[in-house]
Amino acid sequence: MRQPTFSRRRTRQQRLLRTGIGVVVIVVVAALIANLAGGKKKGNTPPPGVAQVKFVASVKSASDAKGLPSKGAPNAEASKIVSMLNDWYEQSFVDTSRFGDGTFPDIAKSFTSDARASFTTYLSTLTIGDARTDVKHVDPSTQTAIVTVYFSNRNPTYAIAAVHFVASATMKNSGAYPLKIDQTVTYDFTKTGQGWVVSYYSAKQSQNSIVPAPSASAS
Repeated sequence: MRQPTFSRRRTRQQRLLRTGIGVVVIVVVAALIANLAGGKKKGNTPPPGVAQVKFVASVKSASDAKGLPSKGAPNAEASKIVSMLNDWYEQSFVDTSRFGDGTFPDIAKSFTSDARASFTTYLSTLTIGDARTDVKHVDPSTQTAIVTVYFSNRNPTYAIAAVHFVASATMKNSGAYPLKIDQTVTYDFTKTGQGWVVSYYSAKQSQNSIVPAPSASAS
């Protein structure tokens, strides 16, 4: 599968983030993140029989020389991003009732205009893609994220989420092998008045049939 990369010019804040000025690393226990991420709207709770996406995340923070954020600020901002990821992946990979026509406009609206255009072009990399019409049930296995939040003058301005998502899908055709979905993506988020939005991403995804190994024949 083609593995596209969407790019744009890095800002000064991004370069500062890469250098890790004033880095403060906070490793968050998975259970804490799960609880924080559990604040999704009740309307987005998967119906019975549908697996629920729950990303397990570690959180890091970085700040400029103008001061460190409050102790709980990185966790609070990261939990908002993790909650978004949980809903995105529920909608675009797991809950077949939410696949719709495969354009996922509710996700696209959380991208900047430039990133949204690329999202529309590369739906097969950021979502389940054409397989949405063939899968019957999807079970996520790997759901991990490393979220780094950048603060300027104590205010959250930028964040990066490195995501790995793996799932296996049962097909509608009873004779078809299960499908393994394996995606890695890095989302760059910018904080706006409306919340966190994706301004850049780099992603790749593979979808392969899970073919059982041939049985050893008797000699």
